[in-house]
Amino acid sequence: MVAHAADGFSAVRRLFLPVLALGITMGITQLIVAASGFWNLGSFIAGIAGLLVGIPLARRYRGDQQNNGAMNWRLLMLALSGYSIMVAIILAVQLIPFLRDILGRVVIQVGFPEISTNLGFVTPAGLGRKIPLFRHNGMVLAYAATVSFFIYRGAGLYRPGAMRRILGGTVRRVMPSTVSIFSMVTMAVIMEHAGMTDALARGIAESFGSLFPFFAPWIGALGAFMTGNNTNSNVIFGALQMRTAQLLGFSVAIILAGQTAGASLASVMAPTKIVLGTSTAGMSGQEGDVMRRLLVYTGLLVLLIGLLTFTSIWFGF
Repeated sequence: MVAHAADGFSAVRRLFLPVLALGITMGITQLIVAASGFWNLGSFIAGIAGLLVGIPLARRYRGDQQNNGAMNWRLLMLALSGYSIMVAIILAVQLIPFLRDILGRVVIQVGFPEISTNLGFVTPAGLGRKIPLFRHNGMVLAYAATVSFFIYRGAGLYRPGAMRRILGGTVRRVMPSTVSIFSMVTMAVIMEHAGMTDALARGIAESFGSLFPFFAPWIGALGAFMTGNNTNSNVIFGALQMRTAQLLGFSVAIILAGQTAGASLASVMAPTKIVLGTSTAGMSGQEGDVMRRLLVYTGLLVLLIGLLTFTSIWFGF
């Protein structure tokens, strides 16, 4: 569909084999990595595998835009070093018991009171989930970013004052999304703790019934379209989908897979991303045209995911 969006069926015919090779390579790699227990690295390592296969394919299927310059392998390795460091740190934290124990000693855990609603929903008092401060994913990213900074600076890629510029630019770029995610997570936690998620799940279960697996990806897609990304959609609707699946006796894993797959696909046509993409590509004012074209491709893909989710639930594929 990406090839067709770029240049119609001529591009599909020309690029069918490389698309097939990339899809199979990335899909199998992600499956193997996730099934091995390193699910948090699945997409990343699959992307690296796609790059390794894609580089020689790009030399063969160049299209009209030719680039005869030699690849600078030193700069490529430096660019990938940050990701390699991140993988190494994540694996070390997960696989080295001593390191995992040391980083997990400082834990944040908050106690919550009992909640009782007028609908009869009761959440007993208790402690929330444990958050190991120095082993949290955010801290792992901070470790990788710090080590990468010193590597890039040692390679002469940073000018004086780079740290200040990087921190300032990062704060400006992440502040809107940070406020958004913080608000979404707060809303989702309050809804789940107060029984609102359960009430909505019961309503959805009664309305959709056996057809719910087909609509699960569309719910995820709606969340991504509204909020702008997959993460926010999962935050808002993940617990809702899980509870609905439990009430109907469906596989929670398959329903949540449909939720996040639908959300990831629909996020490409979220208004915030379209505005960002058109402005970057010098196409300001053409947001409506882009969205209309994306609507067809995204709708077809979410439809396929809905059918796949439904078939997986009822036929055990």
